[in-house]
Amino acid sequence: MSGRMYWRQQAVPVLVQVLCLCAASLYLRALGLTWLQLIPLAGAYMGGIVLWNLLHFLRKRKYFHKMAVLMESLDKKYLFPMVWKDADTWEEAGYYCLMKECTKSMLEETEEAKRLQKEYRERLETFVHDMKQPISVVSLIAGREKTQDNRAILLELEKMNHLSEQILYFGRSESSHSDFRIQKVDTGAVIRECLSMNKQLLIQNRVSLDIPEDIPKVYADEKALLFVLNQIVYNAVTYKKAGEVPQIAFSFLAAGDNKLLLHIRDNGCGISSEDLPRVFEKGFTGKNGRENRRSTGMGLYLCKKICDGLGIGLSVCSEEGVYTRFTICLSILTEK
Repeated sequence: MSGRMYWRQQAVPVLVQVLCLCAASLYLRALGLTWLQLIPLAGAYMGGIVLWNLLHFLRKRKYFHKMAVLMESLDKKYLFPMVWKDADTWEEAGYYCLMKECTKSMLEETEEAKRLQKEYRERLETFVHDMKQPISVVSLIAGREKTQDNRAILLELEKMNHLSEQILYFGRSESSHSDFRIQKVDTGAVIRECLSMNKQLLIQNRVSLDIPEDIPKVYADEKALLFVLNQIVYNAVTYKKAGEVPQIAFSFLAAGDNKLLLHIRDNGCGISSEDLPRVFEKGFTGKNGRENRRSTGMGLYLCKKICDGLGIGLSVCSEEGVYTRFTICLSILTEK
């Protein structure tokens, strides 16, 4: 609270008091007192006004400073009215009651929003899990005969499964809920499962794969890692370079501090230098996304959010028209 603001607020009351002093002085002058006799009275009165306002200003400044210190010490600032109890005047008590009621109402609204969000997420997860069963059944039926139509159906079912997983993780990412389970994971097995999930996509696009043997095991959430790899592989095929055979190469490098750098490189259309810093932003599609109208800009955003939640590093480097390489930094499982 600044002195200038305080005195600007007190200008009207002080002006009224000065006018009252002038009126009283004129009345006393009419009763026969001289101006010389009125000067000490007026000086004492004005001194009292200044002293009172000065003391009042110092008290208010101390009061607001105490509030600021308490506010600064709180992690959750909105709980301030619940812990602030220092209200000495009726005006301060009134403001305190108002703040407390506002905070109470806000907390009730927040709890209701959390409840609705949780209910929405649970319904979404139930819906996605229920959708997986008919997708699996149709896949089995379509897989009985290796016809061109059935292959096309299987490819579309893979896309449906990919989108349903994306919806599932999007619902989880928008809530504070986390069901990640960090455990020992066979990295090679997760990669093979990812390729199996995209079998028709890889076959029909004649994708060339390069997978190393004996990839070290890591600590991670298996489902989350599978989702990230699935998204990267799906993008690698989706944004392939016209006229060339798509290639996806997996490689790894053991770094210091028991870290494993898992690289996934493709020979697709690449990412432009302007778009590269923004590929993990929510809803960002970039140049490639504008050419491919099915792009939502959510896949890599979810991958980054999942990796951040797991403490896993995820980065990308690319050269437009040449390659794109994603790097996942995982913790190696050391054998004892």
